[in-house]
Amino acid sequence: MMAGYDKQEAQAYILNKFDPKLYKDFNFDLSALVSDAIDFDMAYMHEKGVIEKDGSAGERYYDDDDAFEYLLDAIAVKYKMDADTAMKCASFLDDYMDYQQAYLELKGLVDWD
Repeated sequence: MMAGYDKQEAQAYILNKFDPKLYKDFNFDLSALVSDAIDFDMAYMHEKGVIEKDGSAGERYYDDDDAFEYLLDAIAVKYKMDADTAMKCASFLDDYMDYQQAYLELKGLVDWD
């Protein structure tokens, strides 16, 4: 996990940003999806060297497009999604990534300088 990152707090923050009406036809528990997205996101950052094993900043940069594909593939496999469902999940992940970024900025966990 990223140093200073509180998964439960982040999950609550991110989940609160979602409009459940937009996902009423999406037959998945949004709370579980957000939790899994966070876990896969952290796994991606560790794998790519964005964060080190101890949670400190790594030497690599976060590639939004690459991360998006990684998250979509991981979630689609875990939830055994067909192509249509994966497309709906892509919309969910797009929102998740925006909300995750907002949380990281709010907590001062990212530095854009």
